[in-house]
Amino acid sequence: MPYEIKDIVKIIKNKRDELNLSLRDLSSKTGISSSTLQRYETMETNMPIDKFQIICDVLGLEADKLLSNKNYSSQEKENNIFSKLTDEELAKLEKFKNMSTVMFMNEGNDISDEDKETLATAYAEVLISQRKK
Repeated sequence: MPYEIKDIVKIIKNKRDELNLSLRDLSSKTGISSSTLQRYETMETNMPIDKFQIICDVLGLEADKLLSNKNYSSQEKENNIFSKLTDEELAKLEKFKNMSTVMFMNEGNDISDEDKETLATAYAEVLISQRKK
C-alpha cells in the first residue's frame, strides 16, 4: 500500500525530532525558512519535490525509497535501538510496555502512542546500558 503524503510528512518530522533539530536548525541546514518548514509539517503548504529532496538529504532519509513506496518503516526499524536488543531484553521490554499502559490506565490517564514509544525507547536504552561489558 502506498504511503500517503501525511505518512511521509510524519516520517520527516519524526526524523527531525529524533535528531533533536528545531525548525530553525533545519532551516539553517536547508536554506528553507523555518516558517515554510512548519507549513510543510502541518501540511498547510505542499512541499515541492526539490525541497523534499533537500530536507531528506539533511535528515539522512532516502527520498527515493519514501516516494517509491518501499516499506521505509521496516528499514527504520532495522536501524533503531530495538533492533539492538536480545530476545531476553525484548521480552523484558514487552512486559514494561504492558506495565506502563496498565499504570497509566489505573491513574485514569491515557497515554499517547508517541509517549509509549518514548518510554519504550528509554527503557531499551536502560537495558542496553545494563549489559555486562
